[in-house]
Amino acid sequence: MDNRGIHFGAFAAFAILLAVSMLDMSCIVFNRPHRGTVPIETWTAENKAFKIRVTSYEEEDSNVTGTYYVFESTSTNATEWHEIMTFRHDERPEIPKDQIRFLNDKTAYVFMGWMYGVTIDGGSSWSIWDAQKDLPDWQCCNYGLIRDVSIISDGRGTMFLNPVPQRRGEVPELHTKDHGRHWTAQ
Repeated sequence: MDNRGIHFGAFAAFAILLAVSMLDMSCIVFNRPHRGTVPIETWTAENKAFKIRVTSYEEEDSNVTGTYYVFESTSTNATEWHEIMTFRHDERPEIPKDQIRFLNDKTAYVFMGWMYGVTIDGGSSWSIWDAQKDLPDWQCCNYGLIRDVSIISDGRGTMFLNPVPQRRGEVPELHTKDHGRHWTAQ
């Protein structure tokens, strides 16, 4: 066999291997982790003016099974829910029922992990505080960051935190004068 035959045979073998590997790759689907579609649990709290619902969903297409918690609101007489915030947890704690609080018919707040949401207009709009964006130099992820929140009717309040020692950006508490739409370490 001359050199042309050897080169052609090697080229043909390479082409076949390349085609087979491309076929195999076309069968692989790369999915990103995401919220599942079937609720695990749902819980609703309400006052005379509006409702707050929390629904947990299993995380799908992930190596580590987590849980998504979707917080939503609607007026008492409506049926259409509007998302407030979604918090993803690495584990599956129970829905934080004691972390949904109504101050009056216009004002309520919710919190979980490192996120806090407040409405002062009966659930029509919500302000979200997220430590990932709003706590300077914060280093993710402290799932128990917000230990408790206390707001009084004039809008002043304190967010009590569970700081991890030596973790950047974590402080013991934050303060607000506007129901938690803005927080400062003071």
